[in-house]
Amino acid sequence: PATFTLIQSTKTLGLFQIESPGQRELVGKFAPETFNDLIIDISLFRPGPVKSDMITPFLNSRQGWKPRSLIHPNLAPILSDTEGVVVFHEQVIEIIAIMTGISLAQADEKRRALGDRDSQQVICDWFFPAAIARGYSLAVITEVWDVLRAFASFGFCKAHAAAFALPTYQSAWLKTHYLS
Repeated sequence: PATFTLIQSTKTLGLFQIESPGQRELVGKFAPETFNDLIIDISLFRPGPVKSDMITPFLNSRQGWKPRSLIHPNLAPILSDTEGVVVFHEQVIEIIAIMTGISLAQADEKRRALGDRDSQQVICDWFFPAAIARGYSLAVITEVWDVLRAFASFGFCKAHAAAFALPTYQSAWLKTHYLS
């Protein structure tokens, strides 16, 4: 608990991944309480989630300032751990698979193609008809597409973020217990 109290205090200079001014502001507003929270924090502070404006709705829901937004009920299980917002690559893969009816392996190929500007239009031209065929409204598809396209600029898989969160926590623990 003392380690997370330090992180929440924003006195994180010298701590791996959470010492920049932007990260200090985020951990102050987020107030991480668990290791999983650190994983989410590190993943939120990436160009993809920032560009697709995932931080604001995440914090609004996390802190109870606004109700969790839900694009579609089918996506609730995928986004429940992250306050209804896309934070991880795995969520992008699952959303594509659910909304289009393809396998997770095929959805990962689509996710990777989203990172290439030239391929984005090809994916878009495929995604809209595939999701419409599965019964999703144009409004839902458009909202999801905007998130997927923005997220493609750069995000993390959860395992990568966990690998970063471990030395983040370790450096915070050392600063908490062995600052001299």
